[in-house]
Amino acid sequence: MLDPIGQLTPLQHHLLRELDLCDLPAPEVGPDSYAARDLDTDEVRDVLPTLLWAGLVEQRDGDRGTLRLTATGAAALRTAEWDELAARLSAVVSFADTVARGTAPRSAGHALKRLAEGTWDLEQAEAHVSAGDGA
Repeated sequence: MLDPIGQLTPLQHHLLRELDLCDLPAPEVGPDSYAARDLDTDEVRDVLPTLLWAGLVEQRDGDRGTLRLTATGAAALRTAEWDELAARLSAVVSFADTVARGTAPRSAGHALKRLAEGTWDLEQAEAHVSAGDGA
């Protein structure tokens, strides 16, 4: 992975995703910008030094400046998203094996939809069809 800090935490992933959409003011300067994005400014302040050190985010105009996603940060974000989608696709393929063993089509379809959306993990989808739950 291009991310020098290892796997992104949910908060880091969320912040990088928001910075991928637009630059943000420093948390001290624009707390409303973070609240509107369901980000806690105290938590952002806690993770910011690590993201700056790793080169995933840069801060222009000093400590109270604008936060911006770097090319390395964009690559780390894409890698994390790719890993998430690859894991979900792998679960869908494994689930297809479960369905191939014979389940009610309606139950399997519902479980497959939830699995592909990421709402359920593989265990939940398999438990749903094993229980014969209708959807």
